[in-house]
Amino acid sequence: MKETVAVLYGGVSPEHEVAIISAVQAMNALKGEGYTVVPVYISKEGEWYLGDDKFLNPTFYQDLNKVKKAGKMVLLPANRNLNLLISSWLGFGPYEKNIDVFFPIFHGANGEDGTIQGLLEMANLPYVGGGVLEGSSGMDKFVTKRIAESLGVRVAGDRLVVKGMWSKEKLALLKRDLKYPVFVKPATLGSSIGISRVERSGDLDNALEVAFCYDERVLVEDAVDMETEVNISVLGNGPYEVSVTEQPVASSKVLSFEDKYISSAGKQQGMASAKRVIPANISSKQLKTIEDWARQIFWAMGGRGLARVDFMIDKKGEIYFNEINTIPGSLAFYLWERSGYPFPKLVSKLVELALESWKRKQQRVTVFESNILSGLGRLGVKGKA
Repeated sequence: MKETVAVLYGGVSPEHEVAIISAVQAMNALKGEGYTVVPVYISKEGEWYLGDDKFLNPTFYQDLNKVKKAGKMVLLPANRNLNLLISSWLGFGPYEKNIDVFFPIFHGANGEDGTIQGLLEMANLPYVGGGVLEGSSGMDKFVTKRIAESLGVRVAGDRLVVKGMWSKEKLALLKRDLKYPVFVKPATLGSSIGISRVERSGDLDNALEVAFCYDERVLVEDAVDMETEVNISVLGNGPYEVSVTEQPVASSKVLSFEDKYISSAGKQQGMASAKRVIPANISSKQLKTIEDWARQIFWAMGGRGLARVDFMIDKKGEIYFNEINTIPGSLAFYLWERSGYPFPKLVSKLVELALESWKRKQQRVTVFESNILSGLGRLGVKGKA
């Protein structure tokens, strides 16, 4: 008997629908491999709903209110002695199935950013993917670039703008000092949402206003004179495997949300439907650099499970790190299919890695026995008799 896997997906995020697509793809792959799949859909309002086989059908999500009505409310406490709890007329009680592994599939805030991982860590439950550090650092583009820089990886120049901390005078200086064009990005959002390419200083205010709708931390990044974008996926708990590379095809100077998801097949295929060249048309030297840098960045973040690492190559052939996706769209299965891991084999590998990581964690010392409190009453609060 294979494990029972609870897939957590959706979430309070602008990338909610994209996460649903990735989760449905993964749940069907898991079911095809013989796992017992327990869908746990988290609504845009943050409510948790337990689903059944209907939740594995992509067309079921055309009406999200219908999805909520079809599910049973559940919760996951941080208490280590409890597992998933399900609502009943008496309140919340233990779910009838024991969950062996949790599989978070979120894109963006409140899921990919280490928050769900923190809950699972507190509850000491096995889960797929990286931990709190990987999620939180990988979600913030400014922080991730500083990690990359510390490893000697080339990045585009940038400035961090924090809402409420920039005066008109500072913004005026920023406009004057920038060399246009620049990209304005929410620091903690993906799927190309909220990103603007700014060609002149007069458009910077509007771009910042758009980005601030999604995040209080905004990156103003120098535009690389880009020849091509190259993405690669990393797999494992260390040592790491790398996938083939891909070269996304954009319809404009920015790879947009529409390029990634809105196509004749995109609504059901997610990132798998985007136009791309596999493998990317790059030199063997560039490939080796990208593979090495992807492994190093993932390792520095405490990488576990799987991630997609995105790079840019300028017209001089120089490589720049762009960003890392710790839960990539469609789990980057289209890259691993070309690397010897069909989707069912990929999700099985991720479950195995999760259990391996959890078993290793159980060997750590988590408490320290001492008698430091034995004399508390005698010594008083300040340690004086």
